[in-house]
Amino acid sequence: MADWRLQLTEDSLRRIRPAFPTLAERLAAYEDFYFPAGSKKALSSEETALEQWTGQGFPESAALDIRQTQSPFSTLLCFYDTAGNEYTFSRAGMRHMRRTLPWQGHYHTHDYIEILLCLKGSFRQILLGQPQTFAAGEVVITDRNLEHADMLEGEADTAVLFLSLQDGYLDQLLSSHDSRDDLQRFFFHALQRQRKDQSYIHLQPAPGPSPGRPPESAGDRAWRMQLSRLLEVLIEEDYFPSPGSEEIIRGNLIRLLSFLCRRYSTRLHSSDQESKERALLYELERYLRLHFATVTASELEEVFHYHRNFYNLLLQKYRGTTFREYLQDIRMQHAARLLRDTRLSVRDIALAAGYHNSSHFYHLFQRHFGVSPATYRADA
Repeated sequence: MADWRLQLTEDSLRRIRPAFPTLAERLAAYEDFYFPAGSKKALSSEETALEQWTGQGFPESAALDIRQTQSPFSTLLCFYDTAGNEYTFSRAGMRHMRRTLPWQGHYHTHDYIEILLCLKGSFRQILLGQPQTFAAGEVVITDRNLEHADMLEGEADTAVLFLSLQDGYLDQLLSSHDSRDDLQRFFFHALQRQRKDQSYIHLQPAPGPSPGRPPESAGDRAWRMQLSRLLEVLIEEDYFPSPGSEEIIRGNLIRLLSFLCRRYSTRLHSSDQESKERALLYELERYLRLHFATVTASELEEVFHYHRNFYNLLLQKYRGTTFREYLQDIRMQHAARLLRDTRLSVRDIALAAGYHNSSHFYHLFQRHFGVSPATYRADA
């Protein structure tokens, strides 16, 4: 059984419909085609034939073979239902197996970097020795050296998209970016410099509508639709490569990584304390740049779940400055840009920078730049 391979069958739906406008529409079509209402308890003809072929059903080690890849980039779309059925779809075809739930797979590592996107339901993995549940919309990036195991409990129908990127392939993507770019700064740190450590990156989208929270805006819906289209392009180009596919895949992967950096809250979980601190520092700096005019220490405690004194310690350790000084520098730089590039009044610029007291703003600006706001604008 050492060289055992799980048998592939034809993905019949792909023959009928090779492409979809968005990934969301692909998911709906696959569910309608392969999981018709009332069919979850009955063995399909494909499953019956495959169980007869193996003679004893599928060994648990089969799961490890499903996500093996020899290509620089590949996709794997997985469906798990409450009856224990698992359907996986890749460029090679379809695999179907059934497990007795609850189920836990073997611990394993990859020879590639894996991006897991939970599309529907929830998906559980054991990472760094702890079971973690990832809800629809969340993303997990695991590097090659992280030992982990999948878990299926059958509480809800689940859909997951796995993107596999070979080590050097991701480096080539990231190296095409300006080193000052947030995308390269974070992913280089988390995926390249810390590969000696056991670590994974957990990304969560902005919270959706709920009681007491404003409804999702048109802009939020637009970027989610754009992300769904982007992921569908990656699947389509992976399934049906043609001249130019490599360039299309590279471009859309860069867009995907940009989405993850700018639209998601990012956490690096690591066995190494410095890795954790630097990842938190990145998130803290990004949050301050986005919310500098209104941010408070109590707000940071609510968002990041650390005591406010910790942010001072973190900035002093890695940036040689205090929280107040760091925030003040961001505000002053923003005010300077507005003085140079707009005709807003100094009072309006002070408000935009987060200062409601104009006299206090004048004093801080003069101390920071050595000249008054009016002189700075005149000399710009």
